[in-house]
Amino acid sequence: MTKSIQQFKLVIKDRLFYNRYEYAVGFHLDEVSCLRELNHTHIDRMIERRIAWRDIAQQRTSGKSTLVGHTILTRRHKEITGTTVSNLHQLTEQLLTTSADFKLVVSVNTAHVYTNDLTLINQVSDLPGLTQKEYNRAVVGRPPNTIQLKNPTHKFRSYFKMIKLTDDQKTHLINFLANQPAARISPALVSWLKSPLRRTQDYFFIDHDTMSWLTMLSLVLPGLIRKTMQIIPAK
Repeated sequence: MTKSIQQFKLVIKDRLFYNRYEYAVGFHLDEVSCLRELNHTHIDRMIERRIAWRDIAQQRTSGKSTLVGHTILTRRHKEITGTTVSNLHQLTEQLLTTSADFKLVVSVNTAHVYTNDLTLINQVSDLPGLTQKEYNRAVVGRPPNTIQLKNPTHKFRSYFKMIKLTDDQKTHLINFLANQPAARISPALVSWLKSPLRRTQDYFFIDHDTMSWLTMLSLVLPGLIRKTMQIIPAK
């Protein structure tokens, strides 16, 4: 089905997607993270590894309680069918043979294709196996490196990199943030700080009022911050 510009959700940004692309289609596709490398042989190799690993996981969890089995019965135990593999190869072939410029971003069972070519958006959308499709269009509506908030109370927002911390590093971060009452910690980061997880996510952020605050944080955990944006009032 052909998508018209009117069917895209407008996303007001300080730049285009990846500073280059106007359109994006996002979707769910089983095992799409196998497409971190757009290569048919690589996909088959990854599928073989996942099937073998899941066979081992099934054996390890067999005989355990129903509750535990239900909790663990996630994508790791989901059967990888021939249809799933075929869907992955069809998407790969479409992207390998297109003349359009694009960027593919995958995570677990979700993916986004960014491009300036509406024909590619439509071609990807028509492929089998894709569900939960969403269409976005980037509209540059604010100065670069800024974020708009209603009634902002801080001047800057700093986003984390995706890195895995040691237990000691996470403890140092928790202690540092506990002594920074003026900073605002994003809800997702608050939850993560209370959890046993050690890998940060790139959507974690902290709102603060001075750039010197970043210098203090860098003494605790060098290289943690991915980018800092100025917060401006929404019109």
